[in-house]
Amino acid sequence: MNSSDQAQPSPRTGAHRAHGRTHQEEEPPRPFRHEPYLDGLFTYCLSVLCDHDTATDVLGDVLAVAERHPGRCPDEGDRRAWLYALARWGCLRRLAEQRRVRQGAHSARRAPEHTGRDRAPGGAADDGPATEARRQLDVSAYRRTELARLAWPEAAGTTPAQREALELAVRHRLGVPELAAVLGTPPAAARELLTGAACEVERTRAALAVVETGSCPSVSQLTGGDADGNGGDGDVLLSSTLRAELVRHVDDCPRCRRVAERVGAAAPWPGSGGVNT
Repeated sequence: MNSSDQAQPSPRTGAHRAHGRTHQEEEPPRPFRHEPYLDGLFTYCLSVLCDHDTATDVLGDVLAVAERHPGRCPDEGDRRAWLYALARWGCLRRLAEQRRVRQGAHSARRAPEHTGRDRAPGGAADDGPATEARRQLDVSAYRRTELARLAWPEAAGTTPAQREALELAVRHRLGVPELAAVLGTPPAAARELLTGAACEVERTRAALAVVETGSCPSVSQLTGGDADGNGGDGDVLLSSTLRAELVRHVDDCPRCRRVAERVGAAAPWPGSGGVNT
């Protein structure tokens, strides 16, 4: 996502649409001090909520809170962490609301089921205009593509807390003090969380390197490679279960471990030594 120029308000990204909710249209434009962080905040909300409209809505709420309480906003050096902490709070609150709604809907399913085709008011089948249907498909395809870009296969072996730490530290480039402020933990705990996450990511990368360059029959069986033990075309759909099996195999197989260490420029197999972050 790219920030739009303030002098050209249309078209606007989801982040800027959320910003627009905090001002009445008739108010004269004024400098928006959170502008540099809008795209990053929206991407973070999208990675947590996995829905564009919900991410836009939550970011709008967060920016409204920030604008209503300007005295609580730290100076420039700490502003980014404060905004990300607000975004995290907004996302967690919305997820909790969604869980409550799903639980209520589950309880309501005992009601009599509707039979027959769904029809629009008036009794006619609601097929909708073909052009509108195509537009919706185009929008859905774009949004799926954008969400896919947020996927992080190497993080398949991390815990949710580790995955969040990686998201903030790597994709959004928050330092350890900022990460600690966002997560509400001491810096030492944030550093430890990030260190563990980095170790798991490196173990996954090394295991994937074994799939791409190794010739172990056991790896071939795990990933569906060819009869010679090659890892197919290298395009492995990495689930957390497959990742765990691959890492366990490389842990136990001296041959595959040597391949992983060779790919890693002779570095020790991740987890067997210290990890720097």
